[in-house]
Amino acid sequence: MPLSAPPASYTAAVERYLTGAGIAKSSARIYRISLTTWGWMLAGEPAPTGPARRGAKPPVFPVTAIDDPALPEALAELAAARADEMDADTVNRELSIARKAIGWWQRQGWIIGDPTIGI
Repeated sequence: MPLSAPPASYTAAVERYLTGAGIAKSSARIYRISLTTWGWMLAGEPAPTGPARRGAKPPVFPVTAIDDPALPEALAELAAARADEMDADTVNRELSIARKAIGWWQRQGWIIGDPTIGI
């Protein structure tokens, strides 16, 4: 049973994570950028890179869509493509942040699975 009602969107779930998980204000900006980037991939779309990344807003989707059984395979492909385009340290940092948020959302009872397993 969820500790609270799931937020209406992934973006709202990100904000609830940043305020509810004790993320320091100094880190929240970087976390928000990383989670916005991964929002594209969690929606099954490639994340924008380069100049297109600035100001890009991820697709609107419910956080519960993270439990889509087809997502892990699509996400693995998108993450591999991103790793080919970006610095490995950046991709690993983004993945670590996404995993922390996913774990927090699981503990809230909003999602069940972790589509990043295997990446």
